[in-house]
Amino acid sequence: MEKTACLIVDVQQSVVAALPDGGEELTEKLSRLITWCRQQMVPLVYIRHDDGEDRISEIDSRIKPKESEIVIDKSYPSAFLETDLESWCSEQGITQLIVAGMMTEFCIDATIKSAFERGYQVLVPQGCCATVDNEYLTAQQTEEFFEKRIWQGRYAQIFSLESLLSQPVKTYQS
Repeated sequence: MEKTACLIVDVQQSVVAALPDGGEELTEKLSRLITWCRQQMVPLVYIRHDDGEDRISEIDSRIKPKESEIVIDKSYPSAFLETDLESWCSEQGITQLIVAGMMTEFCIDATIKSAFERGYQVLVPQGCCATVDNEYLTAQQTEEFFEKRIWQGRYAQIFSLESLLSQPVKTYQS
């Protein structure tokens, strides 16, 4: 049986504000995921990017962690590089990670691939990762490209948020 934790990556006020809707759609979906994790007693780990300028943008207040939940600061795209995440997962016996948050092509991608390389089963709920338009692709194109062409079947299992929310974590396996 897999032991699961959920990583909420870089959903910080300054980053979410860049989304066209100010992050409403993403934070609504993440709120549903977070509520489910809390009900299922799936540990939540909030990852916060430290840009090195002596200030860290706070996690968006719409998905604010509880005092008992873990917040890990990182300085690199991967949530594993030079952080305590891997040792915490090992101590907790975590073998499966749900990954959600901001920026699909940067920190989410790096974290998913790092988790895969460390032997974790990675689950990504559709629509729970977001980014902004860039000079080559719209945000939607980027998100679909990573979900369907990069992660699915290689580094992660992509599934609908509804399929996860409809069942207890103990029965959710690939």
